Amino acid sequence: MFFIKKLIAPFLLPPGIFVLAAAICGALIFKRTRRGACACFAFSALMWICSTAPFSDLVFYGLENAYAVPYDLKADAVVVLGGGVLQNFPAVSAGERLSLSSLARLSAAAAVYRKTRLPVLVSGGAVFARDSEAEAAKLYLIESGVPPGAVFTEEKSRDTSENALFSKKICDEKGYKKILLLTSAYHMRRAVFLFKKAGFGQIVPLPVTREQRPGRKYYFKDYLPGSGDPAKALNEWIGLVFYRLVYLTS
Repeated sequence: MFFIKKLIAPFLLPPGIFVLAAAICGALIFKRTRRGACACFAFSALMWICSTAPFSDLVFYGLENAYAVPYDLKADAVVVLGGGVLQNFPAVSAGERLSLSSLARLSAAAAVYRKTRLPVLVSGGAVFARDSEAEAAKLYLIESGVPPGAVFTEEKSRDTSENALFSKKICDEKGYKKILLLTSAYHMRRAVFLFKKAGFGQIVPLPVTREQRPGRKYYFKDYLPGSGDPAKALNEWIGLVFYRLVYLTS
């Protein structure tokens, strides 16, 4: 019964239900139009494959393995990129208002501060919420024991390109030459590229949180639709291509 439940459930929820619907559509029209049926079957198979854990790990691999965690944390400052903030609501902790990506990055930033005592610059404006990501992040860092005087915010940026440009201005004003750039591992390639383009000459990439796990053993459930989530990785690949084309033609 356990395995039957685990087998059926993925096909009752997105994207599995769309995989099933496309396959059923192909079966229903097979006698009338084999070309149309084959298109439905192909679409069903493509959705299935692209939503599995092995495919997700594959598209994350080239992003997350570009940079290793550094042993030497010597720098002038830590620059943390925001990963999303939730709308303002009553909360016990500032961490409740942070997305999971932001929470992971800022938890790492607090740990780095305790090891290095470097000033922390949090970059992130109000993108899809009323309040800026950086302000919510600052409150969380202070709750985590980082002194208010050690936390600086950049609250105008809306994307990674603006993170880099506006952070460069603040770092120049404060005399920070070498930075620890802290963001999610899958986001690091694009971040490093754009921070270099913004004029940062000394960057130590500090990737945190990994979606793809090397040496992972796959089980039958990992081959079912919905077991993987490659959307973030695909968005990063698109962003990398876009910005490389922008700077190539500019």
